[in-house]
Amino acid sequence: MKSLRPTGVRGYTIAEVIVAMVLTGLVVAGTLRALTAQKRFYARQARILDARHAMRAVTTILSSELREVSAPDGDLYGFASDSLALRSTTGFAVVCGVNAGSLSLIHISGHFVKQDAQDSSLVFVESAQTDTDDSWRSVPVDAVTVAGPVCASGDTPERVLSTNGSLAGIWVGSAVRLVRPYVYALFQTADGRWWLGRRLSSDTEYIPVAGPLAPPGDNGLILTYLDTLGAPTLVPAEIVRVGISVRAPTNRTLSDPAYTVLSTSTYLRNGGD
Repeated sequence: MKSLRPTGVRGYTIAEVIVAMVLTGLVVAGTLRALTAQKRFYARQARILDARHAMRAVTTILSSELREVSAPDGDLYGFASDSLALRSTTGFAVVCGVNAGSLSLIHISGHFVKQDAQDSSLVFVESAQTDTDDSWRSVPVDAVTVAGPVCASGDTPERVLSTNGSLAGIWVGSAVRLVRPYVYALFQTADGRWWLGRRLSSDTEYIPVAGPLAPPGDNGLILTYLDTLGAPTLVPAEIVRVGISVRAPTNRTLSDPAYTVLSTSTYLRNGGD
């Protein structure tokens, strides 16, 4: 029986197989290098985005807090180049009744609940027809309840603020702000990173708010207090604007010192007046 194997056909030589394997290896190695470079590029971009998100969070939080404070009125009662202490507004209300030792309130917004012993309130006192003698008066808060004296109109109030402070000159319709003293500053967490933290002025432990940021030695947070002419000042009555500069690491390890920077500024309440 004759074989059907075609004549003149031979297999690959060892040299040809080795050449093919080498060429395949070079192609695979080049592909892996390209994929690795692409992975590193996207990881780098992700770290930059993380840093930008952290910096935007810091500037947004501090700006929103600062817009509600007035340095001449004592809202900004402590400040340094990398920290500040302020009275943070947690809730708003309108006076609907002035009673002996309490204010009946309506139109509640925000978080109008006494949670800390240092919580207090600021009540707008409109003393006369002109605005030169109007002011926000600090009124201590003993308690905030949902029951108490009715409004001057006879309606049921949404909250009743009990106090032992003076209520002289406070009218129905006055605005009320519930405030809580907070300190914002850089602090180091257990893993060695630096975050913007917040604590009550009576506490010592910070709660992380946004980060991670560069350490203080690398200008992770720089606050500049400016007057109406844009010149730096440390006199509370002269502060109308606060410059905020934030630096955040673009790495996931502590050994890479690369940073990116974001700067902004915020006018305080009545800062432009």
